Parts: sequence; C-alpha cells; structure tokens
Amino acid sequence: MFEFGRELRRIFGNQGRFESDSSLYELLNLELLISQGRSLDIEAGRVSTKNRFDPHIESAVIWREYARRTGDPLAMRKAAAAAESAGKDAKTIAQAVQAVLEQALTCLTGADLFETAELLTSAEGLLAEGRVAMAGISPADPVLNARLSLVEGMLGARLALREGVGELDAALGAMAHIDRAVEKFDKQVRLTKTNRDKIWAAQARLERADLLMAVGIDRQDSSLLGAVIKDLEAVRARLDPAYEPVTFAAIVTRLAEAHIHQSQIEGNAEAVSIGIALLSAEDELMVYEHSPLDWVCHKMALSRGLEVLATLTGADYIFDKALAVYDLALKRPLQKGLGIRARLMSLRASCLAQRAEATGDLKALDDAERAFKEQLRATRPLEDPIDWAILQTNLGKLYVTRGDITGFMLERAQAAYALDAAKEIFLEHGLHSLATTAESHLVRLRGI
Repeated sequence: MFEFGRELRRIFGNQGRFESDSSLYELLNLELLISQGRSLDIEAGRVSTKNRFDPHIESAVIWREYARRTGDPLAMRKAAAAAESAGKDAKTIAQAVQAVLEQALTCLTGADLFETAELLTSAEGLLAEGRVAMAGISPADPVLNARLSLVEGMLGARLALREGVGELDAALGAMAHIDRAVEKFDKQVRLTKTNRDKIWAAQARLERADLLMAVGIDRQDSSLLGAVIKDLEAVRARLDPAYEPVTFAAIVTRLAEAHIHQSQIEGNAEAVSIGIALLSAEDELMVYEHSPLDWVCHKMALSRGLEVLATLTGADYIFDKALAVYDLALKRPLQKGLGIRARLMSLRASCLAQRAEATGDLKALDDAERAFKEQLRATRPLEDPIDWAILQTNLGKLYVTRGDITGFMLERAQAAYALDAAKEIFLEHGLHSLATTAESHLVRLRGI
C-alpha cells in the first residue's frame, strides 16, 4: 500500500517544498508532512514572496493533517495560525471563503481530538461568515460551495452528537447539509475524475456514515446500519489503497464497525465475523508510522469486534484476544488530552467488565480492581485530572458489575463518590460523552 509513498520520499528527500496536490498528502509519511509544512512556512515568510495566500493555506492543510494523524497540539496551533494568516492575505472573496473553511476545519479537528466544545462555537461563527461571503462570489464556485456544505454538515453532526441523537431534529439538519455535499461532490467527480475530488466525495460519505451509524446505534435500528454498509461498500470500490491509503483505511474501518454494530443489534455472531475479517486482512490497513491515530482507531474497532463476538459466543479466549489488542494500542504513546486515549482506556475497562458479566468470573474483576487501584495511586489528580477521572469511572464500572453479579455491593458509597467526582471533572473539561458514561454507571449503582 505504501510503496508509492516510499518512492515519494526517495524522490523528494530533503529538497524542500514540491508543488502541491492535496490528494498526494495521503501518501506522505509524517516526516515528509513536516518537511512540506516547514517549506511552506518559510516560503510564506519570505520578503520576496508576492502571493502569500497559497503557501499559508497549503501550510494550514498540511499541519491540520499532521495533527489529525498524531494528536500533536503544536501542529494544531501551526494549522490555526497559517489558516488565520491565509485569511489576512486573501485577495478575492473566494480566497477569503477558502481561508474561513480551513479555519473552521481546524476548529473541528481540534474538537474531534480534544473534545473542546468552545472550538465548535468558533467554527459556527466562522461558517456563518463564510456563508454570507459565498453569496458574493460570481460566477458560483461549485467546489467551494460543496466544501462549505460539507463543513456545515460536519459541524451540525458534532453538535447533534453532543446533544444526543435521540433528538432527531439536529441530526436531520446536519444530514441535509451532508447529503447536499455528497450530491455536489459526486457531480464534481463525474466532471473532473481527479483524486482530490474523489477524496472529498469519500469524506462526505464518511461523515454521513458516522452520523447515520450513531442514530442507528441509538435507536437499535439494524436497517440504518445496513444502509451505511451499502454506501461504504460502494465508496470502497471506487478507492485505490495504493493512491488513497488514508481515506481507504478510514472507509474500511467504518465499514467494519457498521458490520459489528449491526451484528450486535441483531445478536448475529456469524455477521460480526465479517467486520473482524475486514480489520484482520493480511495486508495491514494502516501502519502506525504513517498515521498513529488511524492505526489506533483500527485496533480499537478490532478489539470491539472481538469483544462483541466473545459476548455473543461466550468464548472466553476471544475476550483474551480483545484485551490483548486493547493493550497493544495502549502501549503506543498518545497525548494525554486526546479523547481517543480516554475512550480506549474506558473501552478496555468495559471489556473487562463485560467478560466478568458473561462468565461470572469474580476473580477477573478482583484482578482488574487491583490494577486500577495501582494506576490510581500513581496518578496525581491535580496534575492529571482527566486520567484520574477515567480510572475512577473504570473502577466504578467494576464495582457496578460486581454488584450486578452478586446482588449486593459493599463499596456503594466509594463507587458513588468516584463516579460523581469523575462526572464533574469530565463536564468541567467538556468531555460530555465520558460524563454520560459516568452518569449511566451512577444510575445503575442506585438500582442495585
């Protein structure tokens, strides 16, 4: 999959910037992304550079992609600064809208990585500004218009997920924007047949799949998951993993997740194997060195699939495999503030609890409790409150699971304190999904 990317590295080496084509960024490894970003920053800062907009906007795209792959907050700051500079150097309305879209995308990427609610508010203001400016472009720019529709849909989807997709109005509003973007990008692909437009079209469908999957899981509606599977299978057939490796890996990972969630809703152990097979191909979908966070997403989906299969079949050894994959992902260095790191830790704890519930293995719960308490003793809540809160949530989950199995709980007050404190910390840091998890455990605790 990455042979062409290695060839790019051989050709460009340390020669600095090469002419941009955003579709080629998928082939660049992290080292080449840094090299390209630095070259663009140098070009934009030269006194002799007459057109500063182009290197600034390209730099913003490069550093945003580097941040998306790694979770590096410094790269996020570089992307934000470059996008803001592009806005200041814009000479036309179209360039101004392009800069606004890049600023909004940077906000959304930061919100995805660090679950920072304020960035969604910032993106909302930027997109309102972009929509007003777009009306002044004549003749209309179809590509820019499609991108604006997509980014508006992306924002709407994230706001809907924060509110909870049980309230369908926000989700339907976001879906309308994304559907328009899909239609516009599909038309553009038919006209140009370029990799760049093909990747944008795939990203639009990926956003639609994420939102539709969330609604399907919330409503336990396997037919919605079926629609996601059908759409993503069609997208996968249009992509070439040799030329669009990052987008291809994301599509296949989501396709596998849709199969896994559908099989869980239907209680079909045979169907979950389809999702696991997609994630267990001999040719690895994504290597860690090319995109660390995409690699972690792949391992997290594989672990989840194995856990669902183990639960449906009652096979204890499959739980072992799921935990081993979670542990493999957790061994990789991840920024402490990343939402994916918190989810990974939480899912591993949930897997331990699920195993204990499925097998009635109280010893496994005792072992897990000792491990979490050791981690808690090594964690300083004032310096690292989020990690402390995640550990408290995981510990509370184990207490609740033990109460479910035995019918009584000696640690009720201890668990209630831990979960309540964790919930407050999550809310304070804008981590609403984790706060909801802590609250659900509190509700179960009160029922025991």
